[in-house]
Amino acid sequence: MKFKITRSFYIRIAALILVILLGVWMFFIGKQHTILLDNNKVGDVRALEEVSVSVDGGPAIELYSRMRDQAIVTGQSHTLNVVFIGDDGTEYTFEKRIKLPIDENMMILYLPVLVADPNAPMETWLAHFESQAVTVDTSEEANEVVTDDMSMMSEF
Repeated sequence: MKFKITRSFYIRIAALILVILLGVWMFFIGKQHTILLDNNKVGDVRALEEVSVSVDGGPAIELYSRMRDQAIVTGQSHTLNVVFIGDDGTEYTFEKRIKLPIDENMMILYLPVLVADPNAPMETWLAHFESQAVTVDTSEEANEVVTDDMSMMSEF
Protein backbone atom coordinates (compact mmCIF):
# COMPACT_ATOMS: atom_id res chain seq x y z
CA MET A 1 0.00 0.00 0.00
CA LYS A 2 1.58 3.19 -1.16
CA PHE A 3 1.00 6.51 0.64
CA LYS A 4 -0.17 9.16 -1.76
CA ILE A 5 0.31 12.85 -0.86
CA THR A 6 -2.76 14.73 -1.93
CA ARG A 7 -4.02 18.26 -1.66
CA SER A 8 -6.12 17.43 1.42
CA PHE A 9 -2.95 16.20 3.20
CA TYR A 10 -1.35 19.63 2.77
CA ILE A 11 -4.51 21.35 4.00
CA ARG A 12 -4.54 19.17 7.15
CA ILE A 13 -0.86 19.90 7.86
CA ALA A 14 -1.44 23.65 7.39
CA ALA A 15 -4.47 23.53 9.72
CA LEU A 16 -2.44 21.67 12.37
CA ILE A 17 0.39 24.21 12.18
CA LEU A 18 -2.13 27.06 12.39
CA VAL A 19 -3.73 25.58 15.53
CA ILE A 20 -0.32 25.13 17.19
CA LEU A 21 0.72 28.70 16.36
CA LEU A 22 -2.62 30.01 17.65
CA GLY A 23 -2.11 28.11 20.92
CA VAL A 24 1.38 29.56 21.40
CA TRP A 25 0.14 33.08 20.63
CA MET A 26 -2.80 32.71 23.07
CA PHE A 27 -0.39 31.54 25.80
CA PHE A 28 1.70 34.68 25.50
CA ILE A 29 -1.17 37.18 25.34
CA GLY A 30 -3.30 35.38 27.92
CA LYS A 31 -0.66 34.87 30.64
CA GLN A 32 -1.84 36.51 33.85
CA HIS A 33 0.58 38.20 36.27
CA THR A 34 0.12 39.74 39.71
CA ILE A 35 2.18 42.86 40.36
CA LEU A 36 2.50 43.84 44.01
CA LEU A 37 2.92 47.61 44.21
CA ASP A 38 5.02 48.24 47.32
CA ASN A 39 5.56 51.62 48.98
CA ASN A 40 7.86 50.63 51.85
CA LYS A 41 11.41 51.67 52.73
CA VAL A 42 13.94 49.74 50.65
CA GLY A 43 17.52 49.98 51.90
CA ASP A 44 18.44 53.68 51.99
CA VAL A 45 15.45 54.73 49.88
CA ARG A 46 12.57 55.84 52.08
CA ALA A 47 8.90 55.31 51.30
CA LEU A 48 6.91 57.96 49.47
CA GLU A 49 4.31 59.96 51.40
CA GLU A 50 1.72 59.51 48.66
CA VAL A 51 1.89 57.83 45.26
CA SER A 52 -0.75 56.96 42.67
CA VAL A 53 -0.13 54.21 40.12
CA SER A 54 -2.23 53.30 37.11
CA VAL A 55 -1.45 50.11 35.22
CA ASP A 56 -2.41 50.05 31.52
CA GLY A 57 -4.76 53.02 31.90
CA GLY A 58 -6.83 51.27 34.58
CA PRO A 59 -8.08 52.84 37.79
CA ALA A 60 -5.45 54.63 39.84
CA ILE A 61 -4.20 52.80 42.93
CA GLU A 62 -3.32 55.26 45.70
CA LEU A 63 -0.67 54.18 48.16
CA TYR A 64 0.59 55.98 51.22
CA SER A 65 3.74 55.27 53.19
CA ARG A 66 4.14 51.61 54.22
CA MET A 67 1.30 50.32 52.04
CA ARG A 68 1.12 47.55 49.45
CA ASP A 69 -1.55 46.76 46.87
CA GLN A 70 -1.80 44.53 43.83
CA ALA A 71 -2.61 44.87 40.17
CA ILE A 72 -3.60 41.80 38.18
CA VAL A 73 -2.59 42.13 34.54
CA THR A 74 -2.71 39.98 31.43
CA GLY A 75 0.10 39.85 28.91
CA GLN A 76 3.76 40.82 29.12
CA SER A 77 3.99 44.49 28.13
CA HIS A 78 2.43 47.10 30.39
CA THR A 79 2.46 50.85 30.93
CA LEU A 80 2.75 52.33 34.43
CA ASN A 81 1.58 55.88 35.03
CA VAL A 82 3.10 57.08 38.31
CA VAL A 83 2.07 60.30 40.06
CA PHE A 84 3.78 61.23 43.33
CA ILE A 85 4.36 64.20 45.60
CA GLY A 86 8.04 65.14 45.99
CA ASP A 87 9.77 66.39 49.14
CA ASP A 88 9.22 69.98 48.00
CA GLY A 89 5.42 69.44 47.66
CA THR A 90 5.49 69.43 43.85
CA GLU A 91 3.49 66.80 42.00
CA TYR A 92 5.57 64.72 39.57
CA THR A 93 4.25 62.44 36.84
CA PHE A 94 6.03 59.95 34.65
CA GLU A 95 5.19 56.97 32.47
CA LYS A 96 7.19 53.76 32.47
CA ARG A 97 6.84 50.94 29.96
CA ILE A 98 7.70 47.51 31.41
CA LYS A 99 7.92 44.00 30.00
CA LEU A 100 7.35 41.23 32.55
CA PRO A 101 9.15 37.89 32.40
CA ILE A 102 6.87 35.15 31.03
CA ASP A 103 7.86 32.61 33.69
CA GLU A 104 6.89 34.81 36.66
CA ASN A 105 3.40 34.72 38.17
CA MET A 106 3.86 37.21 40.99
CA MET A 107 6.34 40.08 41.15
CA ILE A 108 6.91 42.91 43.59
CA LEU A 109 7.50 46.41 42.26
CA TYR A 110 9.31 48.71 44.70
CA LEU A 111 7.82 52.13 43.96
CA PRO A 112 10.34 54.21 46.01
CA VAL A 113 13.24 52.66 44.08
CA LEU A 114 11.48 53.19 40.74
CA VAL A 115 10.72 56.83 41.57
CA ALA A 116 14.28 57.45 42.79
CA ASP A 117 15.74 56.33 39.46
CA PRO A 118 13.23 55.53 36.68
CA ASN A 119 16.08 54.73 34.27
CA ALA A 120 17.64 52.10 36.56
CA PRO A 121 17.70 48.48 35.36
CA MET A 122 14.45 46.62 35.90
CA GLU A 123 16.12 44.18 38.35
CA THR A 124 16.59 46.98 40.90
CA TRP A 125 12.90 47.82 41.30
CA LEU A 126 11.13 44.61 40.14
CA ALA A 127 11.73 41.28 41.88
CA HIS A 128 10.27 37.80 42.10
CA PHE A 129 7.82 37.42 44.98
CA GLU A 130 7.33 34.14 46.78
CA SER A 131 4.43 34.08 49.22
CA GLN A 132 5.12 32.94 52.75
CA ALA A 133 4.04 29.35 53.24
CA VAL A 134 2.04 28.58 56.37
CA THR A 135 2.84 25.26 58.00
CA VAL A 136 0.01 23.31 59.54
CA ASP A 137 0.58 21.01 62.51
CA THR A 138 -0.83 17.63 61.51
CA SER A 139 0.33 15.67 64.54
CA GLU A 140 -2.12 13.52 66.48
CA GLU A 141 -1.92 15.77 69.58
CA ALA A 142 -2.91 18.85 67.62
CA ASN A 143 -5.92 17.09 66.09
CA GLU A 144 -7.28 15.60 69.32
CA VAL A 145 -11.06 15.89 69.47
CA VAL A 146 -12.54 16.74 72.89
CA THR A 147 -15.91 15.06 73.34
CA ASP A 148 -16.55 15.98 76.98
CA ASP A 149 -17.76 19.58 77.36
CA MET A 150 -16.76 19.73 81.04
CA SER A 151 -13.24 18.33 80.56
CA MET A 152 -11.70 21.80 80.60
CA MET A 153 -13.24 22.54 84.02
CA SER A 154 -11.08 19.91 85.74
CA GLU A 155 -7.97 22.03 85.13
CA PHE A 156 -9.24 24.89 87.33
